[in-house]
Amino acid sequence: MFGRRKQLAALIAAAGLGFVLASPGHGADEEALRRAIATFFRDARVLRLDAVPDLYEGGYARVSVYAAGATLTGGFRVDEAWARLVGASFDPQALRAGQFRLESVRDTALHMRVSYPNLERYFRELNPGQDVRLWSDGASVYGRGTVPLFGVRARVELKGFFAVGNSPELYFYVERLRVNGLPVPEAVVRELERRFNPVLTQADWPVRFRLRSVRISREDVVVSSQPAGGDGCGVCGDLGPAAPTP
Repeated sequence: MFGRRKQLAALIAAAGLGFVLASPGHGADEEALRRAIATFFRDARVLRLDAVPDLYEGGYARVSVYAAGATLTGGFRVDEAWARLVGASFDPQALRAGQFRLESVRDTALHMRVSYPNLERYFRELNPGQDVRLWSDGASVYGRGTVPLFGVRARVELKGFFAVGNSPELYFYVERLRVNGLPVPEAVVRELERRFNPVLTQADWPVRFRLRSVRISREDVVVSSQPAGGDGCGVCGDLGPAAPTP
């Protein structure tokens, strides 16, 4: 009887080991997940991944990511980003091919830090010919440079701020605008805002993150799923350095 019990225990242990080795997030599947994540956080200088597999192929109870110096889908370059997917179901066939294709996700969170040089580069790519330098006093964002306007290059000076509205978009609102030294009427400013907003959209991202707060400092802009005034990042774990609080 004791021998049979030992055999049964060995079979159960072998089956459990086989299940663990075959589960998503282990071995080749873990590498496929990393390749898929890397198609979203492109050219990352640092990319760290922590994934907890679920009980079915392509399923993950949690996926946590830290990226530094990465370009997100659409060209938005971040200095640092922390992301979390909870209850994520990936298309298994696409995942094996290293493609980021979600079938469903229960919850998402994102916390990213973007320096002003990276914002300048992003805006230049959105508007070829634009050359505007950005900086901040910790409360507002200022810009000065040249932009193509009605076929000619015009000197602009502006003051404004970034904002989110509990949605996947990031907006920029102008408080003051001068073109070639002359103030621009508010009606014209509002029309310009309508044309360029949102400055960041997630329409072509493989996953959507709801943005709830923006923090502006002299060094960077922090955009987060964490509400303003929250205690800590809420997304950041042990994958990367501590993140600034929005």
